[in-house]
Amino acid sequence: MYTYIIIFYLYNLIQYNNGFTVNPIYSKYNKINKFKKQKMLNNEYIELIQKSKDFFYKENMIELINDINSNKVSEIFISKDYTQLISVDNIISTNIYEKFHLIQSAPIQTQYILNKGYDNNVPIYVIDFYSNTNVFSFIQTIIVTIFNISSYLIPLFFIVLFLRNLNSFSSQMNSMNSMNSMNLINRNSNKEDNQFITPNVSLNSWSGSQEVLEECKEVISFLDNTNDFELAGAEMPKGILLEGPPGTGKTLLAKGIASETNSSFVSVSGAEFVELFVGMGASRVRELFKNARENSPCIIFIDEIDAIGKQRGSGSTVSTNDEREQTLNQLLFEMDGFTDNDGILIIAATNRKDILDKALLRPGRFDRIIKVPLPDMYSREKILNYYLSLKNIEPNIDVKSLAEITDGFSGAELKNLINEAAIFTARQKKIVIGEKELFNAFEKIIVGLIRNNNDISLNTRTRVAIHESGHALMVLKYSNYFNLQKVSIQSTYSGAGGYTIFNENAEIKEGGLYTRDLLKKRLIITMGGKAAEKVYYGNDFMSLGAIQDLKEANQLAQKMIGNFGMGEKLEVFFNENINDDSGVGFYNNKYSEYTKFNMDKETMQLVIEAYNESLQILNENKDLLYNMRDLLLNNTVINKKDIPNYFL
Repeated sequence: MYTYIIIFYLYNLIQYNNGFTVNPIYSKYNKINKFKKQKMLNNEYIELIQKSKDFFYKENMIELINDINSNKVSEIFISKDYTQLISVDNIISTNIYEKFHLIQSAPIQTQYILNKGYDNNVPIYVIDFYSNTNVFSFIQTIIVTIFNISSYLIPLFFIVLFLRNLNSFSSQMNSMNSMNSMNLINRNSNKEDNQFITPNVSLNSWSGSQEVLEECKEVISFLDNTNDFELAGAEMPKGILLEGPPGTGKTLLAKGIASETNSSFVSVSGAEFVELFVGMGASRVRELFKNARENSPCIIFIDEIDAIGKQRGSGSTVSTNDEREQTLNQLLFEMDGFTDNDGILIIAATNRKDILDKALLRPGRFDRIIKVPLPDMYSREKILNYYLSLKNIEPNIDVKSLAEITDGFSGAELKNLINEAAIFTARQKKIVIGEKELFNAFEKIIVGLIRNNNDISLNTRTRVAIHESGHALMVLKYSNYFNLQKVSIQSTYSGAGGYTIFNENAEIKEGGLYTRDLLKKRLIITMGGKAAEKVYYGNDFMSLGAIQDLKEANQLAQKMIGNFGMGEKLEVFFNENINDDSGVGFYNNKYSEYTKFNMDKETMQLVIEAYNESLQILNENKDLLYNMRDLLLNNTVINKKDIPNYFL
């Protein structure tokens, strides 16, 4: 059918270039025009048209048709290429140019005008609009002709291009899967020699929890002393899942296990199995396990396994999940199917164990799940000492104090802290890292980049000093629970006008059993800055500097009521919407309006009580508030050792 369309299109194009003599309808008009040309043909009009047609009044096709129907047209002249028409009005005018109207047309529209003229007995003449002696007119005629022909050729070009792509589309789709399969084979064959690697680290490079390290060493014993365990009736775990927050050293542990055994080691990412075409990911899984069996004993490490191991059928019916689910099915089969995996150990790492498929976590696939937590203070001290041993440092650096204030840091963040300290050292044209650079790096990570050239007014510095003094005095008030490290009224690029750094006592943090009383003291410290501004300036002149404090206080209060069971009416309630530091609220349709009301009420009550307690303490110690303000204004930064004894 498309071939017939193109032939018909080209046929009409040829007829257009040769004139209308082939069409019987046009033949009739040509005979009429021939008769009328013999009857009356004004040569003066022809000469006028050839010389001055560009000065005629421009008219559109609709206006011409209306004039013909109203018998206002005395005669019509058509150009030989049938793209221009000139109508002559039958009115009497002193200005001859007012009688002539120039209309741009197309051959198909000209046919309609011929019909109208014939029906209304309007004489129609086909003449040459350009004089043969006028070179410019001749060139213009050629340009117009080329333009008209191109108006047909350009659409024809796109039609041919579309049909060509349409014919080849199905064949391309049929060959796409086979092409990708060949690419996979070629890629695997090119990398066959480099697929098995030897890590350049050992378990001694990991300085985290000793219990986690013992679990990993036990895996090494399985691989190196298989016979001993078999005699005791023990089977080597088929899979080990390392779960923990980002930066805790899960990949480092896998490399350490591989380096201390005589096994081959293959490292892949879960994202490498995710493909657009169905079946490609499963093919890669088969190829991976095939190579591992050929090089047994072998350790396969799959990093970020949650990319392919998500729970199947988790509310999503989009067809694009078919590839991921097929890949997961193949992985499940290879780990514990009909194939023999003797001498193969699969180690995977993730920080989202909660979203993994249940079939992936069952014994027989991942027999052992090792939780890799954030390092405690003892582990942080070991990690800091390890990375500091690789640098040039000053003697007698208080690494223990640095480990205390870096609570919540992962191993990767501690490494980054030391690297920032090295950058600070190099910026000062020094090669030895000192304690000052380490603490400056810590402050940069915690509060952001400090504004060193910050020219602010005395009133603003005073307001910031009052605010930070309120926080500092609350920390000193509860010195049995918290240690004040530093107070500063230097603004940062993160938007803070100043900052107060403190930490909990080591025994409280390591114990991990926070009481309601301790958390309420945290709330009091957080609201101390806002309370200090109210005591000093009054209620009508408080600033918006406590926005971050209010956010942190309300988040902590929400957790106390929603997660920690520290409410009054909601003493045994647990809110599933609050499970991290994101500050997600209580609002969920699964809870009644009564429950939501009580959660909001008790949360607000905790914050209000902490705020009132801060106000009371500061009103009773205004002299200390003013002294701390003056101390900050004079020194800008106060460290723990700079605080006078009368504050303690």
